[in-house]
Amino acid sequence: MQFLYALEISDFEDTKEHHKNLLKGIESIHDQYILQISFLIEIFKKAKSTYTISKDSLYGNASSKYSNERMSKNIFLELVSQNSKITSLINSRDFINWEVDYKYVIMIYNEFINTDLFKHYISSDDNSFDLDRKLIYNLCKDIIMPNEKFQEFLEEKNIFWMDDFPLVNTMILKFIKNCTVKSFDKNFYFKLHSNSSDKKYSNDLVNLSLRNFKKNNELINKYVSNWDVDRIAKIDLVILNLAITEIIDFKLIPVKVSLNEYIEIAKDYSTEKSSFFINGILDKLVKDLLEKKSLIKEGRGLRE
Repeated sequence: MQFLYALEISDFEDTKEHHKNLLKGIESIHDQYILQISFLIEIFKKAKSTYTISKDSLYGNASSKYSNERMSKNIFLELVSQNSKITSLINSRDFINWEVDYKYVIMIYNEFINTDLFKHYISSDDNSFDLDRKLIYNLCKDIIMPNEKFQEFLEEKNIFWMDDFPLVNTMILKFIKNCTVKSFDKNFYFKLHSNSSDKKYSNDLVNLSLRNFKKNNELINKYVSNWDVDRIAKIDLVILNLAITEIIDFKLIPVKVSLNEYIEIAKDYSTEKSSFFINGILDKLVKDLLEKKSLIKEGRGLRE
């Protein structure tokens, strides 16, 4: 959608450059994943340094949240920080520089050690990998991911990352939840595309939407009462074009799935009124295509 919108507002100039940005945008999901994993390693380093300072202090530190070594020996984070493949991936990203961005590590760590989650952890007699793993799962889910300043930090790194934030969070939580000592490497790595048809889908949707843009606009014009297509908001026009392309050209995707997805996209990127408008246009289009028997879907029913 962002790719097609950028082309639309530039009168479809620099298509190759925009396409590069599209591919880079998809690849950046992996970059965000790596950065958030590296953040956990920095939290672990902070725990180690805090304990060392407290232990070596001449007078000691009365507070157990500083002097307790439990977090500095977290088994799960130890595995993450010692994994050569993970550290190699982190070191290959020049945008990761925690010496510059260390204030976010301090901010999250200080919030973390003042929670009941941390208090219960350091007072537990259970020294298992499973308990350590669950702690990091809850640290991510309840403290890091909801933190607005951390979200702002990610957005400063890449303005589009907040679009992918829920997806990356889901992948990180899935990795932590399913991780075992023996299956660590297997659970960490993921593919941006689950299979070749998944990757082909994104390319086909882009190419077909570009090729059919003018033809789709003519279709849209048919279903807009007393309204010229040039007066439709550009973002709404782009969403409609993508939806029409998917409904007509992607035989394996049920109509209902396409309708639901693009209405949700309209809610996120346009206005609530736009979602009703887009729904109305698409509903008329689908009914018309069904009456003409020109909408062919394979597999399950059209609207399932």
